[in-house]
Amino acid sequence: MNVEKLTKPDVLNPKSYRISREGREFFDIDAISVFRGRQESYWHICFKDGSERDYHERDLHIAESCLNDKRSADVFQYIKQIAELSNIRNEETGEKLLPKRFDKITYVGNEVALAKYLNPSLLNTGKRGGEYVPIFPFGCNNSQYNAVKNAMENQISVIQGPPGTGKTQTILNIIANILMQDKTVQIVSNNNSATENVYDKLSSPQYNLGFVAATLGSSKNKKIFVEHQDSSYPDFLTWKMSEEFGEMRKKISEQSARLKEFFDKQEKLAYLRQELSQLVTEQQYFNQYVEESDVNTDNIKCKKVKSKFVCKFIFQLCGF
Repeated sequence: MNVEKLTKPDVLNPKSYRISREGREFFDIDAISVFRGRQESYWHICFKDGSERDYHERDLHIAESCLNDKRSADVFQYIKQIAELSNIRNEETGEKLLPKRFDKITYVGNEVALAKYLNPSLLNTGKRGGEYVPIFPFGCNNSQYNAVKNAMENQISVIQGPPGTGKTQTILNIIANILMQDKTVQIVSNNNSATENVYDKLSSPQYNLGFVAATLGSSKNKKIFVEHQDSSYPDFLTWKMSEEFGEMRKKISEQSARLKEFFDKQEKLAYLRQELSQLVTEQQYFNQYVEESDVNTDNIKCKKVKSKFVCKFIFQLCGF
């Protein structure tokens, strides 16, 4: 009565799952069989070294690839076919890059950005973790402020602008905000010059932060990076904060709010100046028309509506 015999397990593709237990991820999984009982399920996992283990499903953290969903898999297959048309090639070997990269992808977790493209229903349109207070060690304007804040609050963010509008500066601020969360950043581009531009700004004498980044875009860059690990680093003892981190974050939050308020007022002032300029131009045209048409302006009636003056012009000669 205390024994339940389980047969005919579900055989799963090990490439479609990421499995961990007590924070330790399993690697080199060769086969997965799931035995489902009346109350519990058991995972029989075979490893490539020949060992086998049995686990209660409740003891495992199991992440399933979104490619197990047919719709996501179909979209991914379509993207792979489109990648075949791309002519982006390895500068050293001439080999097409995108098809090779896509062929290596066998697992796409639901938490990564690609999964949101494959299945938009997974996209979380709400704010991640509530209101985010950004920092701007590289400076910013109002549009850059909004760009960084949106990038940190949303799963997918697109920043577009012509040359000279501060996209690289925005990237540097996004890097700073990610590092503040004890995370790492990977910067990719379809050409080396774009990523080198970001690295050059970081390593410039103005910031001297090149040591926080590694240029790994090619085998040559990787070799140079590894061979030059004896480079000098700043004296980090001078980087100690004179106050508690929590107190500093509070001050940053207050300053960020004031900065946003200043930007909003600055933008409103620019809008009002533009509106005033248009009104001045209209006034000039009106005065010119009155002078040329010999119109009697004594019958102009002005009416105040919700703090705005709406002028109703009655031109006797024109009939309106």
